Amino acid sequence: QKSIAENVTVAYLSSSKSSLFYSHHSQFRIIVNVFAAILFLPFQLIQKSSYYPTLMQRASWTLAAPFKEQRYFRSPSNSIANNYTLTARDLKMKDLQKIVSPIRAKKTPASAKQKAESPLKQIPKLEVPCYSDSEPLTPEEQFIVMHYHEEEISKQEMLPTDNDLERYCYYIHKGIRKDMLTPQKEEVMDSILNHIPSHFLINPNLEALLNSLKEEIQNDYQIWLMKDIVDYILMDPDERKRLFIHSIPQPFPQRVIRAPVPWHKMYQEVRIWNERHLFTVNPMMLALQQLWFAEFCKLRFVRTNDILAGELPLLPNEFEELIRKHCQEAHDILQNRWIPTCADLFIAQKENWLHLAPQNDLDSSQQIEEYFASIAILMSLQLREMVINSLEDLVSFFKIHKDGNDFGETYHEMQFFVPQILVIKLDVKDPSIVFDPDMKACWDLIYRCFLEILNNAEGLPKVCTIKLFPELKGDDLILRTVQEDEALVSEYVNKAAEIFDCNLVGPQKYLSVYRKYSDLLNNNAAKGVTEFLSQRHDLDDFVEKIDGLTKLKKEIASMHVTVPLGMFCLDASKLNEELCNRTQQLKDRLIEFEVNENREVNQRYLWNRFPREAHSVLSVSQGDLCLFQTQAIYTNVCFKSVLKFYCFNVVFSWC
Repeated sequence: QKSIAENVTVAYLSSSKSSLFYSHHSQFRIIVNVFAAILFLPFQLIQKSSYYPTLMQRASWTLAAPFKEQRYFRSPSNSIANNYTLTARDLKMKDLQKIVSPIRAKKTPASAKQKAESPLKQIPKLEVPCYSDSEPLTPEEQFIVMHYHEEEISKQEMLPTDNDLERYCYYIHKGIRKDMLTPQKEEVMDSILNHIPSHFLINPNLEALLNSLKEEIQNDYQIWLMKDIVDYILMDPDERKRLFIHSIPQPFPQRVIRAPVPWHKMYQEVRIWNERHLFTVNPMMLALQQLWFAEFCKLRFVRTNDILAGELPLLPNEFEELIRKHCQEAHDILQNRWIPTCADLFIAQKENWLHLAPQNDLDSSQQIEEYFASIAILMSLQLREMVINSLEDLVSFFKIHKDGNDFGETYHEMQFFVPQILVIKLDVKDPSIVFDPDMKACWDLIYRCFLEILNNAEGLPKVCTIKLFPELKGDDLILRTVQEDEALVSEYVNKAAEIFDCNLVGPQKYLSVYRKYSDLLNNNAAKGVTEFLSQRHDLDDFVEKIDGLTKLKKEIASMHVTVPLGMFCLDASKLNEELCNRTQQLKDRLIEFEVNENREVNQRYLWNRFPREAHSVLSVSQGDLCLFQTQAIYTNVCFKSVLKFYCFNVVFSWC
């Protein structure tokens, strides 16, 4: 009021033609006018506050506190969560700890008083037309019933007057400050902008339109949030009286029509029958499910992660043995741990199923038989789930090579860095190169892996035959599982076959690398050597031929010993060794031929020039003395031959 008085005084003095330095009468008149203005301004404020009472507190510990909370003198911890709640306005946190009885105790006098103070008229019980429960209502009949209810409710409600609407709109737009509202989350605006094409968002010509739309969204959010707050506060009858709002506009009724359900009664009957005969809500069903998910749901017949972490690739028989070992271990876990643990649950929780057993010899055992049949079905489904997951894991294991092994024109070892699965040896079967084992045998092995999973899932006994009723005899005492002829198995096998077919290209294509050595395989190289030896050649021709075979052997020896090709790894060590041996045989044949030919020439020379010495050298020795004589003759012949050869060279050099 002091600041208002100062402003009024300054304005008055600036606009007045008189001055405070005038006469005493003028000064007194100015002071009277100033105080009259000071007293008139609070009256305007009070008059406005009385016409529009305050909706929210102007100063409070919490950000948005209704005006009606001032009378309770609550701390912030007591104010939060009951700001607008009519039924909780008298509750305090310190008093809630003293309440021992449940919340749904008998009605307190306070709650009865609150209901009595409601400004709305008590709505009498509506007399809805009676319909038969056996026949469902059509959509038209449902609409008639809803329309009847809406009319009855509208009769109890008063239409808002113009004054109510004017005050209602005032409190929505001006009764709540915007800083009291919860800001709109950025995710909302981002979600809206995600539905707009990106080229619209970056278009500079649409920037003004985009900003206006964003502002409109923000304003709509704030208006609706303020409207919700006002509606919630006006649910308090006392606040309606204080704010002079007797009625507010009613929202448009929401009508939901249910489609005709002629099978409702049948559904109820089937549901009851399932509960009584399939025991879907029996506690043991839940206990078995919890046991399965806690300990056995991750069990697999084939542990593909262990295979990938182990030594790959493997020989076909080693891979099959590893799959068989994994399947047998999983079968042992199911038979020695899973089923006995389930039996222990039945023994520990007899109260959940023992009442179904016949009490005497005259009672029927149908109910207990149906009960354990349902248990067997549940466990069969769990076992079936494990089999399906194992088949899927095995297919996923092969899927790491789904891209095949076609390496193009030239083979590069770094193209296939993913671990291979099977080792296939390359062998020679004249006149071609063969796979050991062949591709058909490899596919049969993969198919047997799928069958191994199915076979190890068979033969597991039902839980009723373990510890509970071991004396039971019969054929139908094992859990059912996935069969080989099911379409599901064929689907997984076909997927594996497609992957296998994609990996057949590389091995066949790699055999073309050995095409240049086909003469070694079809005996053409041996025939060529025979033809070469049948003709007379100089020593240089022999040297050239032998050097060519030596180079060929080195080239074969430098080829890849292991060839990674997707799913397969070719072992070419035996093939390369065989080709090297054949090349060496041809080389040895040439050398042996030349040695034999030279030996014959030497023998003829010795017989012609040194007949006596040759006879002694070539004859079989009869003792040590003959041996010494033969050695002396050989030394003499060698000395004479060397001397003649030396003299021949000297004469040749002189010439």
